[in-house]
Order: sequence, then structure tokens, then C-alpha cells
Amino acid sequence: MDCLDFRNQYLAYVDQTLPRAAQSAAEGHLAVCGQCARHDLAMRRGLLVLRNLPSVEPSSDFFDRLTETLQRMERAEERASRYRGPGVGSFAAAAAGVVGVGFLAAVVFNWTAQARNLSLAPVVARMPAVAPFPVSNSSFVASASAGLPIWPAAMLGDQAPVRFASEELLGR
Repeated sequence: MDCLDFRNQYLAYVDQTLPRAAQSAAEGHLAVCGQCARHDLAMRRGLLVLRNLPSVEPSSDFFDRLTETLQRMERAEERASRYRGPGVGSFAAAAAGVVGVGFLAAVVFNWTAQARNLSLAPVVARMPAVAPFPVSNSSFVASASAGLPIWPAAMLGDQAPVRFASEELLGR
């Protein structure tokens, strides 16, 4: 028996209504499982305290007061069961409030205005007169250090004189 089986059958174990094999399996589990043994001890102590509480003696008019309270509750339940919900006036007021809030939202956010389609004049792109970088051949790229990242190499290319990367300096 594992802990889950023991806890599921615990009440029957305490009341000793389990079959003999299950009762002995539960006792064997208690002997080896400290957690379930602590649970059993706490439950048995609680039952012992509960059984040793003094009995409660109701007052002489307790039954009459209890009957009166139960009748009052029954009448209140009858009135509550006859309630049919909000009337037509409440519904109309709620509907008018929703319409009003919708109208205010439409005015504030200008939802009723027609959508404006913006159109721009066409632009004709032309080739720039001067290239943005003096790199127009592969000599400069070949002369750049292999350890430089792309952006520093591009900035270096923008600042370097054109003759730095010319083929005549490379000996070609």
C-alpha cells in the first residue's frame, strides 16, 4: 500500500471497516511510513479531543426559536423565487446608457469621419553624381584588414584617400 491508497482508505481504517487484508496492509504501511504515521497520530489526537468535549445542552426555548428562524428563511426564499428580474424601465435605462456611451466614444475618437487616403506624387530616382563611398573596385576590399568588422571598414573606406586602394599602389 502506498501513501495515496492509505489516505483514501484512512476513515475506513480508523473505523476498522476495511477487509482484514487491507487493514493489515494499512497497519504495515503505518509501520514503515513516517509521514502517514504523523498524519494518523494527528487525526487520532483530534478525534480524542472531539470525543472528550462536553455535551451541549440547548436552552428550553431553543426549538421554538429555531422553528421561527427556519420559517422566516422559508418565507424569504418564497419571495426571492417570485422575483422576476429588472423591469422594462430598467432595461430601457441601461440600453440608453449604452447608446450614450457609444455615441460619446464615436465623437471623441472621430469614428464617423471618412477615412482619408493619402497619395503622394511619384518620385523618379536617379543615380547620384558621386558614389557614397570611394570603393568602386575590389582592390580596396582586398586591402582592408580581415580582422575589421564591416562598419569600421566602411567608415575607413569613406575617410581613406582614393589612391590608398588604387591598383597602381598594389603593384598591379
